[in-house]
Amino acid sequence: MGTRNFNKPVFLSLKQSSVATYRVDNAADALDYLKRFWSSPRTIEYRRACAICLSALDNLGSAESARAYLIAAAERAGVLHRLRDRLGPTRTRTEPRA
Repeated sequence: MGTRNFNKPVFLSLKQSSVATYRVDNAADALDYLKRFWSSPRTIEYRRACAICLSALDNLGSAESARAYLIAAAERAGVLHRLRDRLGPTRTRTEPRA
């Protein structure tokens, strides 16, 4: 069974919460989220993500391919948390006045 970790984890919201997130490190985690916590419509992106994650678990596809399809489905559903979303507003450095 292929449970290689993704190069970078994916963070997804739980029940459309802006605070609670689910960390996905591999295709097994992705399938767990897709089956247990997915609250959005089961679109074609959702079904593709499930299929590619299953393929990755069977060593028929890559972990990064599963990650990419998971991200596509999560973006479409509005449940993807990006790094900037978790860090809050960014600060910009201001130059001192001359």
